[in-house]
Amino acid sequence: MLRMKLKEVDHTAMQAWSPAQNHSIYLATGTSAQQLDATFSTNASLEIFELDLSDPSLDMKSCATFSSSHRYHKLIWGPHKMDSRGNICGVLIVGGENGNIILYDPSKIIAGEKEVVIAQNDKHTGPVRALDVNIFQTNLVASGANESEIYIWDLNNFATPMTPGAKTQPPEDISCIAWNRQVQHILASASPSGRATVWDLR
Repeated sequence: MLRMKLKEVDHTAMQAWSPAQNHSIYLATGTSAQQLDATFSTNASLEIFELDLSDPSLDMKSCATFSSSHRYHKLIWGPHKMDSRGNICGVLIVGGENGNIILYDPSKIIAGEKEVVIAQNDKHTGPVRALDVNIFQTNLVASGANESEIYIWDLNNFATPMTPGAKTQPPEDISCIAWNRQVQHILASASPSGRATVWDLR
């Protein structure tokens, strides 16, 4: 199979593609937590690039950059509140170093606005390393952090998350979390030890 490099971005960053509903194809990058680039810079940012396949160069066009006081362990781009024409860019959901989950409005970042944070919650007690959006109900987001912490968030009521049940024992970091793509109330979580847990949220 013939493979070829189309584009590249030289960042020490987490990344997420824009939802399929978007007419333009964007790539969001957020400065990675606990990593330094070759310049040892301590600055952090969110940056959005546009994928233009008609441009033969390897560089991706930067649409906007937002300077941030946070570095990120996880970055996803959900389709919540997108209309049928893709006029709204959805929501960027990031997991931070200090237990925080932050919702950003990518359309405002692209427009160069300063007030781009939709909401923030610091419910987790440690770094948020796992995030996933439910494809059936895109307002539902699962997150995982240290000490077997898992929360289910409703983006329409972000203040009070739910838990899937009692924490798994012994407590472990949650490194991966994923909604089932066929059954909307099934969630799986995994830890670096190799233990995986499947949750029924009915």
